[in-house]
Amino acid sequence: MTGGDVWFCRLRDLGDLRCLLSDGFGGSFYFRDLWFFVHGADMVPAMRTFILSLFILTASIGQAFAAVTINLSNPGESPVPIAVPTFYAVNPEAQSYAEDITGVVRNNFKNSTPFKILNEKGYLQTPEQLFQNGPLFNDWRSINTDVVLVGTVEVINGQQLKVDYRLYDTQTEKQLKGHSFKSDLRFMRHLAHRVSDDVYTQVTGEPGYFATRIVHIGEDKGLDGKNQTKLCVMDQDSANYQCLTDGSSLTLGPKFNKTLQTIIYMSYESGTPKLYLLDMPTGKQTIVGDFEGLNSTPRFSPDGKRVAMTMTAGHEGNSEIYEMDLGSRRLSRLTYHRGIDTSPSYNPEGDKIVFNSDRGGSPALYIMNSDGSNVTRLTYGTGRYYSPAWSPRGDLIAFVKQRAGVFHIGVIDPQGNEERLLTDSWMDDNPTWAPNGRVIAFQRQANRSDRSRMFTIDLTGYNLRELPTPTNASDPAWSPLIR
Repeated sequence: MTGGDVWFCRLRDLGDLRCLLSDGFGGSFYFRDLWFFVHGADMVPAMRTFILSLFILTASIGQAFAAVTINLSNPGESPVPIAVPTFYAVNPEAQSYAEDITGVVRNNFKNSTPFKILNEKGYLQTPEQLFQNGPLFNDWRSINTDVVLVGTVEVINGQQLKVDYRLYDTQTEKQLKGHSFKSDLRFMRHLAHRVSDDVYTQVTGEPGYFATRIVHIGEDKGLDGKNQTKLCVMDQDSANYQCLTDGSSLTLGPKFNKTLQTIIYMSYESGTPKLYLLDMPTGKQTIVGDFEGLNSTPRFSPDGKRVAMTMTAGHEGNSEIYEMDLGSRRLSRLTYHRGIDTSPSYNPEGDKIVFNSDRGGSPALYIMNSDGSNVTRLTYGTGRYYSPAWSPRGDLIAFVKQRAGVFHIGVIDPQGNEERLLTDSWMDDNPTWAPNGRVIAFQRQANRSDRSRMFTIDLTGYNLRELPTPTNASDPAWSPLIR
């Protein structure tokens, strides 16, 4: 310890004083709570004075330091106030792109729990002033902004976009992060999502989820009046909606490969149910499972080299869980029980599988090793459990619960110690995790006459929002992060 060191101290609870050593204000230890600081040589007597006279001293402390980090596991955590001025257009042809990119970023933050985006009408600096002079931190602090995102957009040779951004902490007056992206003009929205993901990671310490897509089943009526089911995909904010199949055959249960932009799904295209692989970048489609009976609920392993699925072939219609090696197409049977075993989902390490079974009398969740050994029951609560989905973080398993005529999306830890219900509705089904394990998408039908829609909800049970789609939407599955 030297006389030039600076100690930052915070009283979290009575008798719990936390101090951090820093050589200045450029570190990452920023908190929203009230702080004071003293030089290292005076630390001990100052700590004693602080503990004894906290409630007197707080009235005279001049400045509090705002937090630019947030604990996503705490449902009561206050969101971080963030300002997103319109990105500055470096050349005239970039103006519309700058406005569109800013709009996408703002919308991402508006729909995300960690942020409280401030109304741009209150901003005291114009994009041009920010470009020329940088942020005037006193101005941003005066409107209670913790962080401000400043960006520029440039069109290069009429073909490419260059997007630069800088993220600033208004309290310490330091730049937290900056980066430059470049791509074809047609990937404008993707660049905006990349910027949003960077800011999300800086503020939360965890990966973002904005540069992702959601595949699902879209359903509407064809020209003949009959229902059509199509394999459809869109960005996580509902933009860039497109359908990948024509609806001429029943299509069900799509799932994304966790490492590639590849989708597996079940289709009756040939008249019998088969599993298909669709490579998104090329559009190439191949049959991966052509077996007797019903082949359903496929799910990729985390490394994308195996698929767990439900099959009825050779079991007199009884469903069992199998695993297929995608390289060799070799099948391995994992379950052997007269009860219904279905809906397998791997843990992030790929060595365990959670699944749904009624072997105990009513539908419940079970966990087994990925070779089918060591089957143990996970859920014992009242009601029926369906559609398990293991979180990419490995800490929780999402599920559907039916109890007293109401459907819920819930989560439970892999040890079965804590169960939490996040939603309730006439019909909530098919939960799927964002790749950072912090948001769940699912399908909902509010009543018998309502159409099927898709929603997202945060892991805390807050921030329920609808994902607009042009038709009925079901069976959502979240993609990995797109880079």
